[in-house]
Parts: sequence; C-alpha cells; structure tokens
Amino acid sequence: MSVNIDGDSISPSSSCTTDVIKQLISKIHEQHQTIDSLESEISDIRDQLATRAKSDAIDKKQISEQEERISELEDKTDDSETSKDQSSTSDSEGEDTNTQSTALEQVVALPDDVATENLTSNQKRARSIARRIDEYGKSVPAGIAITSTRIRDILSGLEDKRIHRQTVQRVADFLKRFGDCEIDTKETRGGKDVVVFSESVVEDITSVVTGTKDLGVTPAII
Repeated sequence: MSVNIDGDSISPSSSCTTDVIKQLISKIHEQHQTIDSLESEISDIRDQLATRAKSDAIDKKQISEQEERISELEDKTDDSETSKDQSSTSDSEGEDTNTQSTALEQVVALPDDVATENLTSNQKRARSIARRIDEYGKSVPAGIAITSTRIRDILSGLEDKRIHRQTVQRVADFLKRFGDCEIDTKETRGGKDVVVFSESVVEDITSVVTGTKDLGVTPAII
C-alpha cells in the first residue's frame, strides 16, 4: 500500500529507506565531529611534546654546561693542589728518606673521612680506582693495566653521571704522579690510553687496603 502526498506516491519501504539514510548521515556527521576533536587533541599533544622536548633540550644543555663548569673548577683546584703537593714533596725529601711507601699508598691508606675532607674530587677518584685496581685492571706483562675508557665507565657508574674525558686524564695524571715511578701512562698500538701499575705497587696497595700493611699518613700527601 502506498501513501499519496501532493500527488506523489511514497511506499512504506521508500520512507524507511529515507529514515535509514538520514540516520547514516547523522552518524557520519557525528563521526566527523569526533575525528575533528581527536585530531585537535592529537595536535595539542604534539605541541606539548614539542614544547617538552625543547625544554628538555634546554635543561640538558644547562646540565652539560654546569658539568663542564664543575670540571673546570675541579681542574683549577687540582692545579692548585698539584703546585702545593710538589712544593711539600720537595721540602720533605730530606725528612722522609727512610719511607719506602709510595704517595699513592699513603693516599689509599687515608681514612675515608680524612680523604673526603682533604682530597680534591679528582684525587678521590684516583684513590677509588687505585683501591680496587686488582679488580678493575687487566694483567699485562708490565703489571696491571687499566684503559681510560674503563676508568671513565667505572667513575660514571660510581657517580651516576657522565665523566668527561678531561676528568679521566686528570685522574690518570694523579695516579702516575702519586705512583712514584711505579705507575705510568702509555698508549697502546691500537691508540688506547692506559695506566699501567707495576706488580709491586699493586701488591702494596692491596696490602694497605686489606690491612696487612700499616702505613703512617704523611702530612705532605694531604
């Protein structure tokens, strides 16, 4: 049966189809609105992420600059301590002729609280490497060797931050100077920088750490 409206005849099935189409169109409009809303939200999130990334980059740069500044200050402190140590060592050469221990052994033998209060940052780093050199280093014909890369990795792990190459070099310099000719810095054929401890100084340091060798702390060392 059909319905006559203004002379046009519309069947019930045709009317139902029209309603379905209207519903579909309405749903499509709703979906478009939802999509527009989601796209707007995505755009906002992207903007937030971009802003955060920029802020993080700035923070990272500031942290890096601060670390470099700290490294510079540590180097200046080390230079000052080096000059003082050299002067003290020169003045005490005639007084300690009977002392058989190296300066590094003296540093290793310092109580932790004394080392914390009196040593510079890089001197403390050198001390921490020396105290466990038998564990950190690798046996070579000349004794026990440890690469600069290994030193940097160890210090980075101990301090939970990135250690600069210049800092590692300072630590290596302190180890060599405190080693009194028992420790040397070399470059391998592969181009790696290494610090080499003689077997005798490793044994002496180990004895100090384990307490089997007792040393008096020389004031000139600190």
